[in-house]
Amino acid sequence: MTVEKPDASAEPAEPIESTEPTEPTEPTEPAARGRLPRLLLGLLVIALAAGSLVLWAGSRSAAVADATRADILAAARQEAVNLTSQDYRTVDADLRRMADGATGQLRDDLDRRSTEAKQVVVKNKAVARGVAVEAGLVVLRDDSATALVAVDSTVTSGGTASASRRYRLQLDLTRVGDRWLVSNLTAIGLTS
Repeated sequence: MTVEKPDASAEPAEPIESTEPTEPTEPTEPAARGRLPRLLLGLLVIALAAGSLVLWAGSRSAAVADATRADILAAARQEAVNLTSQDYRTVDADLRRMADGATGQLRDDLDRRSTEAKQVVVKNKAVARGVAVEAGLVVLRDDSATALVAVDSTVTSGGTASASRRYRLQLDLTRVGDRWLVSNLTAIGLTS
């Protein structure tokens, strides 16, 4: 057996290129390790941004809801005080203030009864001072609400000794424009 030795003077053969498509090679392990942390970091950033947006929207929504509740309770307290405060010396302004905080049927009733109410207050030289001591929101819908208000009222008539009363009122409120107005009033308790 003879072994042929390559001719040292011969030029090396050119590499043969294949025209067939090659399959992609799997990434090497170090390259895969570099992409995974970047992918996870990107997902984490997106999740944090989305979470921050949800928290911001939730806190804004809660702030709006808190402001709405505060507006409703302030309107309910004020109208409860207006309805339990009259002075024979300022009765016209007192009756206007009562009507200004009301809407719908309650407003109509107050307007219709204002002349009679004025006569009674003036005739008796009555002075009533109401103070809202407690208020709570019972129901809140988009444009309506129900609140309960406890009012302490001190009444004097014709110079007689004052009498104290505690009223418990249920007020139904309706949003009219940017204001909450009382549309219905129910006395749910009176104590002397």
